[in-house]
Amino acid sequence: MQFRTNLLSITALLPLLPLTTAWWKPPANLSWQIVLNGSLVPFANMTVIDGDLFDTPANVWSDLRKAGHIPLCYFSAGSAENWRDDYKDFAAEDMGSTLEHWEDEKWLNVKSKKVRKIMQKRMDLAVEKGCVAIDPDNVDVYDNGGGGFSLTAPDSIEYVKWLVSEGHKRGLSVGLKNAASIVGDVLADVDFQVNEECGQIGECDLFRSFIEANKPVFGIEYVEGEPSRDTVDAICGNVESRGFSTVIKHLDLKEWVVYCNGTIPFKPKEGARSGASKQLRTGGLLNRYDSVRRAL
Repeated sequence: MQFRTNLLSITALLPLLPLTTAWWKPPANLSWQIVLNGSLVPFANMTVIDGDLFDTPANVWSDLRKAGHIPLCYFSAGSAENWRDDYKDFAAEDMGSTLEHWEDEKWLNVKSKKVRKIMQKRMDLAVEKGCVAIDPDNVDVYDNGGGGFSLTAPDSIEYVKWLVSEGHKRGLSVGLKNAASIVGDVLADVDFQVNEECGQIGECDLFRSFIEANKPVFGIEYVEGEPSRDTVDAICGNVESRGFSTVIKHLDLKEWVVYCNGTIPFKPKEGARSGASKQLRTGGLLNRYDSVRRAL
């Protein structure tokens, strides 16, 4: 009778205990493609496909999963883009300075509870659409004047850890976008890394700890036009990015891509659109790229 009573007590407590949700834990050296302004269709020999969370319909993500791809869904976690459906939900006091070169986009106060509630809804949307992982951009506000809120690296570290916690609760893998200077603080939390032009900037070595931890680094190196063989060799032969999953792209992040074997495999096909309807929704990419070019 005592055993029966104890068993009933334990059973009554089960709904109150936290459930452990499994999420994808990717290994290093995965193939990938990113298309934020073009057609999302199955890509030959690609594992991970990074596309726009909002503009890509759920059935497209489903088709990609059926084709054996891992859907990685992009959204901006650190800025308010005025063409997004949920833009109206951001409070005026939570929107700070305008992103350089992006007059329709403002940095967010990532410490705001209201902002975080919106990000929770975005992660819920990712689950609803069948995303396996998320690519939350613009978490490096500390490196962009604090966004008008004097936000610091510790603020971004805490925010990234919060994003990871919320993502994992929903069964989503979560990556770190750029933000090289906080890698050591969040490496144990995030599942992978996405960076732009670490080769151009000379900071690939700052992401090597991901490879050492058997976590993928999805790298993008931007070029104008079609690169020469020498350019491809220079990008792909970078010792500091050895083991990274690097793709060579144009700034518009359409379907065009060059892999490190020098092939340009994708020819545009009919398919669902992924990307901004009003403008390229690549966050601060052009800002970052222009700054690099001016420094060279």
